[in-house]
Amino acid sequence: MFEEERKETMAKQKNIVFITADQLGANFVGCYGSGVASTPTLNRLAKQGMRFDRSYAHVPVCGPNRATFLTGRTAEAHGVVDNNLTLTGDHPTYAHVLKESGYRTGGFGKFHQTPMQRPLPESFDYLGFDESIPTEDTKLGPWLDWVEREHPEHYEKALSVSWPMSYVDAYGPDKRNMRDVMEQARNKHLQYLIDASSWRCMHPSPLDAEIHQTTYITDISLDFMDRHIQNHADQPFMCFVSYVDPHDPYDPPAPYDTMFDPDEMPDAIRAPKDGHTSQTLEHSRDFNGFRDISANPQELRKLRSLYHGSIRFVDDQIARIVSFLEKNNLMEDTVIVFTTDHGEMMGDHGLITKGVKHYDGGIRVPLIVCGSGIEQGTSDRLCSSLDLFPTFCDWGQVTRRPPLEGKSFALACENEPCPQWEQVTVQSTPSKGVDVRSIVTDDGWRFSVFLEEGYGEMFNLIGDPQELNNLYEDSAWTATRLELHERLTRAYMLARHTYQFPNLPWVDGEPCVPDHNIGMPLKKLYPSP
Repeated sequence: MFEEERKETMAKQKNIVFITADQLGANFVGCYGSGVASTPTLNRLAKQGMRFDRSYAHVPVCGPNRATFLTGRTAEAHGVVDNNLTLTGDHPTYAHVLKESGYRTGGFGKFHQTPMQRPLPESFDYLGFDESIPTEDTKLGPWLDWVEREHPEHYEKALSVSWPMSYVDAYGPDKRNMRDVMEQARNKHLQYLIDASSWRCMHPSPLDAEIHQTTYITDISLDFMDRHIQNHADQPFMCFVSYVDPHDPYDPPAPYDTMFDPDEMPDAIRAPKDGHTSQTLEHSRDFNGFRDISANPQELRKLRSLYHGSIRFVDDQIARIVSFLEKNNLMEDTVIVFTTDHGEMMGDHGLITKGVKHYDGGIRVPLIVCGSGIEQGTSDRLCSSLDLFPTFCDWGQVTRRPPLEGKSFALACENEPCPQWEQVTVQSTPSKGVDVRSIVTDDGWRFSVFLEEGYGEMFNLIGDPQELNNLYEDSAWTATRLELHERLTRAYMLARHTYQFPNLPWVDGEPCVPDHNIGMPLKKLYPSP
């Protein structure tokens, strides 16, 4: 009887291809109104499926928000409050629960769940992946080793873009000292490109596109899916495809470095003349010397042209994945999900990158869903990074779930009523002495408090979508400010309550569920590594 039920469940389970890019805001995607032709594949997926227009990063920083993707928990719960921390095996991930429910799970590319100052782990099996090949911002590890092994003629250029972390003094199993050869490669292949630019973070890549890390991530993801349908066709699969691009440095390879004309790029949103009073924001303007070009519209357009080049590069790689699924007749059984870990200010309000900048460009992310059972349309439902895990559970017919704080949007993809948020939380956590807490509300407000400074922001996103008129200290809006402050406090108190009193029991620091086959005794779900 159990085997028949299992077969019936597996017949309903959808393959899940979860694709993420790094540091790409919704406003730079064509179907969200970027005005630049850099996302034809994403535009097509959005047209064929469901586009969510109000999706927000819970923590607009790489590591913490990716930990939220994995665990469905807020930063206080999973503990990854900043980059270069480790997500431990104490926290069940969507890969764990999907694997327990019959999926084969693969993860490829950027995980960002261990410190960059240490060598990458060989795999992330302890996070629930049957197969995984990580490659991160530093480029060290599997990608660099693959270039050396398979394309030695490109190895010097690959070295030139890799980061000289402390462990390159004893790199790899043979403990080679790589520091001198990396510096020589950088001087030979990269430094002249940097010197020719007005800002050292924007320049063409010396690498050929075919050898680039972005192409490599696609290749290893396609290899996993191809081997799966050849050898495990009776199982559903979950494939996590995680690109490092278009994260800074803004350095697309040819032909993407010249694909977009700077003169045709939309201008950045200029900050109002009265400027910011937040010292945190003022300090963040000078990221790697960005202040030198931030006031120059032509330089910002050049920066944006390179950024869109990297976006188009990622989009072309996503096209390869879509083509593979179509060629192998998998679209009827597969859901494709595309989102990003956070946005990118790209000169708006004189700011760059992400983090404490809770403007629309920094926190609103694309969320596009296409494939099996997904209706065509757009949704203005508020979405959070917390929502992905419970949605995957619904698609995977998962009944045994750990504590989750998000709300599934699976029914919204079918144009059916589903759980709604009154507000979603966005936070930049206090690991560096900066604690910024925000809510974005269902009725169109973004309300932020910089707790260490006593500074706040209050923008009406409906009447002021560019966030130029901060109403926080406007006496005419005092009643609204007090109401929003109460809503923010209530939202974070609820998150803390959920963290301390989860809806499932824990034993020895690990999540448990009742074993329904033998009554109520607790059974550990996922052992720590």
